[in-house]
Amino acid sequence: MKSMDQICYVVHEADNAATAMADIEAGKVTLTGEYGSAGKEITALQPVPFGHKIALRDLEEKEPVIKYGACIGITTKKIRKGMHIHLHNMKSAYDFRSAELDPVTIHAKDIEYKVY
Repeated sequence: MKSMDQICYVVHEADNAATAMADIEAGKVTLTGEYGSAGKEITALQPVPFGHKIALRDLEEKEPVIKYGACIGITTKKIRKGMHIHLHNMKSAYDFRSAELDPVTIHAKDIEYKVY
C-alpha cells in the first residue's frame, strides 16, 4: 500500500480516535477531516482494518474514547498513540436506554410525563 493511501478521518475536533478509510499498515498515515487535522500525519504502530479506529494520542486505562465529539467507549488498557482501537482494548459505552429516546422531544419513552 502506498503511503498516500494510508488515510484516517477525524470526525470532530475533540476526537482522540480517527477512522481508517482503508486497511492501514504500520507506518505513516495522513489524517483528513474538517477540524484542522487535514494534512497532519500520525504513525500507525500496527495494522488497523478499514473502518476501525486509531489512537490520536496516548490513552490511559479507563479513559473515554472520543469519536464524533462523543464518548463511544472506555479503554480497558493503556493505548499508545498510533495503536489500533477496537473491542480488544476498549468496551462500548453504549447506553441501551438512549436507544429509547424520542427523536423529537429527546425524552425517554419509558417514563410517563404528566402535566398537573
